[in-house]
Amino acid sequence: MSQPPRFPGVYVAVATLFDRAGALDLDRFQAHCARLAGAGVAGLVPVGSLGEYEALTEDERAAVVKAARDAVPGVEVVPGVSGKSGREARRWAEHAREVGCPAVMCLPPTSHAPTPEEVVAHFAEVARAGLPIIAYNNPYSTRVDLTPALLARVAGEVEAVLAVKEFSQDVRRVAAIRQAAARLEVICGCDDTLAEAVLMGATGWIAGFANAFPAQSVRLFDLCAAGRWPEALGLYMAFLPVLRWDADPRFVQAVKLAQEEAGWYGGPVRLPRLALPPEQAEEVRAAVRRFVASAG
Repeated sequence: MSQPPRFPGVYVAVATLFDRAGALDLDRFQAHCARLAGAGVAGLVPVGSLGEYEALTEDERAAVVKAARDAVPGVEVVPGVSGKSGREARRWAEHAREVGCPAVMCLPPTSHAPTPEEVVAHFAEVARAGLPIIAYNNPYSTRVDLTPALLARVAGEVEAVLAVKEFSQDVRRVAAIRQAAARLEVICGCDDTLAEAVLMGATGWIAGFANAFPAQSVRLFDLCAAGRWPEALGLYMAFLPVLRWDADPRFVQAVKLAQEEAGWYGGPVRLPRLALPPEQAEEVRAAVRRFVASAG
């Protein structure tokens, strides 16, 4: 990759906040976005998987994107635009463009397991909105793995795809993607592979637990990016018991609990997710408390 990265640093996969009755709480959401921006993050990624986009109505989803954009005019907002079809995803990308977002993040189609040709066609359709795209590889959600070979094909045929959020949880992927699709930026998408991903050339991090610990996440990324590995690994090892929840199917609940334990509002999740059982909730809270104590 000869050009400087388009999406460097820490972008937060922002949690969508609901009040205790389960209604969308845009006031708290905007305050949360402002706190994240104040901690020095490079950007915000609302209505992604962590943002529970599939549990939102269309009006709510549009409102969350606009609220993020209005809350932090000086910070990039790159919303998730994933949908069941290319037309649906393109429509959300068009909405992102209309409200002033500079780029979008998109999964492959979520309606079925697509063929490679259908994956390429999906991203080509989203590209018609005219914005740069971060392809999002999350085979656990989509039943399709954006392998290095498939990403190379997407990159070769869809110019607007500039980067990939890599969430296969396979630390070997960063190097493989850089070799197969050299023009794509690789963005770490799984919190507990951050140090390994940066070591192998990832230039950004779309982070989940940055919702609870934005300043610590920025410091961790910056240390890794600067090659200050003794300091980075000390922080990383202390953080890992928390970060490992990002690779758990209950990551949304865990992130919101971490926000609460860190002194910020997290609030409930929406169906189909349920609150964590008490024992598991205490595991998350205890991991957060240990990290806070170790970080001073």
